[in-house]
Amino acid sequence: MSHEEVLQRLARSGLLEDCQVARSPSGASARPELSGEWTLTGHTKLSAHVVTLSVHLPAKFPWCLPEIGLEDVQPPVVSLPHLIAPNQLCFPEDTNLLDSDDPYAIARESLVYAREQLGRMLEGNPGAEFAQEAVVYWRSRAEASADCVVSAGEFPSRIVALFQQGRLLAVADSPDVYGRSRPERSVHGLKQREAIYVPLGSVEPEQDFHPMELTTLAGLQKHVRAMPKEARRWLSRVQGRELLLVLGLRRPCGERALLGVRLVDVQGGNPLMDAGAQARVEPIDLQRRDHAFLAPRGGAGTDLKNRKVLLAGCGAVGGYIALSLARAGVGELSLVDSDFFTLENTYRHACGMAWRGLPKVDGLQRELERTIPYVSVKAYPAEIEALMAQRPSVLREHHLVISALGHPTTELFLNRRIWSDATHPPALFTWLEPMGLGGHALLTHLHATRGAVRGCLKCLYARTPGGGAIRNRASFAMPGASYTRDLLGCGSRYLPFSDLDAQRTAELATRLALQALRGEAVGAPLLSWKGERKAFEQEGYTVTPLYTAEPDPSGYVREDCPECAPR
Repeated sequence: MSHEEVLQRLARSGLLEDCQVARSPSGASARPELSGEWTLTGHTKLSAHVVTLSVHLPAKFPWCLPEIGLEDVQPPVVSLPHLIAPNQLCFPEDTNLLDSDDPYAIARESLVYAREQLGRMLEGNPGAEFAQEAVVYWRSRAEASADCVVSAGEFPSRIVALFQQGRLLAVADSPDVYGRSRPERSVHGLKQREAIYVPLGSVEPEQDFHPMELTTLAGLQKHVRAMPKEARRWLSRVQGRELLLVLGLRRPCGERALLGVRLVDVQGGNPLMDAGAQARVEPIDLQRRDHAFLAPRGGAGTDLKNRKVLLAGCGAVGGYIALSLARAGVGELSLVDSDFFTLENTYRHACGMAWRGLPKVDGLQRELERTIPYVSVKAYPAEIEALMAQRPSVLREHHLVISALGHPTTELFLNRRIWSDATHPPALFTWLEPMGLGGHALLTHLHATRGAVRGCLKCLYARTPGGGAIRNRASFAMPGASYTRDLLGCGSRYLPFSDLDAQRTAELATRLALQALRGEAVGAPLLSWKGERKAFEQEGYTVTPLYTAEPDPSGYVREDCPECAPR
């Protein structure tokens, strides 16, 4: 169906009256590169108004939505929200699945949506809609931008403006708060100046409110006069030839939009309070980078910002766990590992070769601070046994201990220490199988009303029949074989697994860790993932019966365990 045929059929649908379909004049589209050939024009009655609309089909249609323009409203209205460039109706950004085989349906549903949206705007409170979208309108007027880490409170407060080589870089509650959001974790070299946070607006804005009125001094003074008397008294002390403001404009949905303002060439008194004062208002686009704004946008939780995790082992699995915990919103990480980054780590570590030659804890700390704001990272380039001997209280200083050491002897020692004191936090042990055969995560020492729940790492270990070597009863690889390899001889042995195996195990462990930190975990679960066995068996190795068995998260618990069994 051609564009003309789509619009002719739409003209007969009854959605618009007195329709005309004609070739589009040059420049009809808000995006000339998508300009099509045909436009439908007609009118309809919405509320107490007669509205004239146009439907333009871009050349890319039906792989994109039509452009619907608001050509006229009678009787006229001062302004309407949700318009772009300058009379085109805004569509939701999440409209990303179109049935290109039915172009008429796309055009009809778009016109129906536009009519309904216009009807709501004409019948409702346009001021509330403008307040809701204030940041978008403000951004269109602003000629400068700055980072913003300001708490949108209910009362005016002094904040700080930070400058770099004379250019406004940021506004923040304090230099320290802004520093925590930067990769360098510092504001060294930045100049500071006082700024002011001013909360404005009511839950139900006036019908004629528009954010652009705040770009005039008269508009600012009007809203300041509407503030509570106590707040105005605080602002009466404001003075200076140039002022930086952050306006906290209340949105109908509840939170406040943050708008930046620079008042320059101030004359004749207090520009916020004195009717005779003069000043030029310059809008500033504020790029929010506060934790409360950034964390939910990335799927992280603000509920974890006060949680502390100790991570022992910062290799392939541990590196991904550290990054995942930080991206989930965990506020503090303590990294423990005595190993150094080498080129051999490049293809299966989250840091790649970026920090070659550094202790793994130092390199991972830099990577975390470079990429994720607000997380506090402490690096301990030591073995976990040495750290516990040096700082006996280190376990109790955290809400969760995670071991990704891949060294059973050390982990069994850590397990014993965890279970030696009821005040120690829960612990999570995670490890890989060779050659992509699988991975495991065990949560233990989770506290319940009657003490720690039974089940620990020691429960997994037993000697093979006949008094042979100790084996891990959760293993998918048959005990007794050597699964490590070496490339250079003694001292260079490693367990073969891929980066994807490390990521998958880290994801399993991190999800279980987050459940523990949020108080959602139950019992002492042992979770596992199973990979393909083909490559493993082609090397002449054998899987254990557990590989083909149904998983039982608590079936590993030993009644005679010397660590977690009641004494």
